Amino acid sequence: MTTNRLLIGGWLVAENRDTPFDGSTETANPLRERTQIRVWLITADVRLATRTGAQVTVSLPDVTRSAVVPRPNGEVFNFSESFTGLGDVSVVAWHRLPVRRGWNVTLNGGLSLPTGKTEAPRFREEPAGGSLVPVSRLQRGTGTFDPLVGVSANRVLMNILPPGVRVFMSAAARLPIAENTHGLRTGASWDVGAGGSRELRQEGFGHNVIGIVRLGWLHREQDVFEGTPVLVGGGDWITIAPALAAGFGTWTVQAEAKFPIWRSLDNRQLDSARVLQFGVVKAF
Repeated sequence: MTTNRLLIGGWLVAENRDTPFDGSTETANPLRERTQIRVWLITADVRLATRTGAQVTVSLPDVTRSAVVPRPNGEVFNFSESFTGLGDVSVVAWHRLPVRRGWNVTLNGGLSLPTGKTEAPRFREEPAGGSLVPVSRLQRGTGTFDPLVGVSANRVLMNILPPGVRVFMSAAARLPIAENTHGLRTGASWDVGAGGSRELRQEGFGHNVIGIVRLGWLHREQDVFEGTPVLVGGGDWITIAPALAAGFGTWTVQAEAKFPIWRSLDNRQLDSARVLQFGVVKAF
């Protein structure tokens, strides 16, 4: 993953889920429901040996759900609820295999630790009939130890757009296997993707500017509460994600925008038009 001994990073992932979809079809949003999601991530990646290391990621979610609900008496109720705080912490070990035919392959595996606060799902009355975001979804973590596995591979193709294009592919999965103490089991998810990157600038201020494009498929199972699937959360997304990374000495800055180009959601639920990510990494 890195030739440096230690990488410390800070990231912000942001999205606004404000468009209802029924399967793949966009539908009306009469209550103007919206779930604003901001997740701060702090990462530490340490190389323990020549080809082996570990990464720790701390998540700090900030989520607000809102709606505008007209009452029969003509009044308007501006509903809002939110939470912030420590989310789950993941610890992942990685090992890079010897280079074969120009391919760099990295295997990783670890656990997501239940450090985020969980609450018993409160299936109380929603702001109005047909509301799209059940309270069960507003959790800081899963409340369980969840296995994490993944594999990635990349190589440089020198004969494409000299000085060459680095092609890459990856697959990762989060596999919750048990209910938490409240009877809620978070749905398993996996992500498969492939893409390419190329240096766009190699000298001057902001040297080593790299353009990146990734095509991905995300699948997520529905959450299950006491054996019964929760009505939102699951589905399939195919996305395209252009990104730019720029090096400034031992600092790297990266920005990415991920756009769904196809989706098929389980039941009717809110989704976002884009997911934005911005990060800064310091090498030591």
